[in-house]
Amino acid sequence: MKKRIFACIVLIAIAVIALCTAVTAFDGNDYDYGGGWDDWGSDWDDDDDDWGSNWNDDHYYSGGSSGGSGISGGDSASYVGVMVAVLIVVLVMIRAGKMGKRRRRTFTMTPTVRPGQGTQGMNVFLPNRNDQIQTIIRKKDPNFSADDFVTFAKQVYIDIQSAWCARDLTPVRPIMHRNLYNTTQRQIQEKIDRQIVYHYESMAINTAYLTSFVRDKDYEYLTVYLNARMIDYQTHEPTGNIIKGDKTTRWDMRYKLKFVRTTGVTTKDKITGVQRYNCPNCGAPLEMTSTGVCDYCGSTVSTGDYTWVLTDFTTIRSDTVDDGIRVPPEDLQ
Repeated sequence: MKKRIFACIVLIAIAVIALCTAVTAFDGNDYDYGGGWDDWGSDWDDDDDDWGSNWNDDHYYSGGSSGGSGISGGDSASYVGVMVAVLIVVLVMIRAGKMGKRRRRTFTMTPTVRPGQGTQGMNVFLPNRNDQIQTIIRKKDPNFSADDFVTFAKQVYIDIQSAWCARDLTPVRPIMHRNLYNTTQRQIQEKIDRQIVYHYESMAINTAYLTSFVRDKDYEYLTVYLNARMIDYQTHEPTGNIIKGDKTTRWDMRYKLKFVRTTGVTTKDKITGVQRYNCPNCGAPLEMTSTGVCDYCGSTVSTGDYTWVLTDFTTIRSDTVDDGIRVPPEDLQ
């Protein structure tokens, strides 16, 4: 920026010098210009029409010589000085205009993607352990696939976000642990009472992978790291007015999705998502009560006794920890 300002100052200085030189050249005390002052006088008196038409219409003199009508050689030099000065001034003004536009653009530009609620945990790193976790789980569950599970987790994330916006957890009830379901249902009822509607639009998952696995004698916990972008805003239900957020800003969000199942349970079929979910106990199309009980066989299927269910769904925070891999020593052999 300083270099540009210095260049403009230099150009202005040159323009001033050129103008001064041109003015001096037109001064009557300098007799180096062609036929001298008397000739200028005769040209003005004898050829008034040509003078007027040339200056007023075209702003230049065509033809001419040092002793006849038109401009002399010295006057030509003066005129060139004027034109150079004018040209430099115009260039400086154009340059200044462009610099001004750039400055205005700099101050008016706004980011299109912003960090979301997980901003305070941006320094938290959860590593990708897909291969390592898959190797450990397959020793007791040969049908387990890290890629399939990550695909399943992505679908769970999208379905739960959609259910949250619709304020109806029915479509995702089979995949939610009963504790998580009860907590989330209370939150949704609060939004209904306050007439608040959430909107998640243009949702895109950037990254997802297995990051931790914990096994004890009773349960297994498998955690998925997920990074997504979305437009996030809230509206007032009666009016439709936006009360928080906007429809243009895309937020960058980071999550932990923790799944649980009973130790010893194995993968029977390829995990395909929450749609057309069948009871993992009797195989019937799963239509369950809010308590997580299958209407056909009466089994409680939302506790992880038959398959993986989501037990925790949180954004990454500053106090988020990496659970790593913690299994009995014999499971690593």
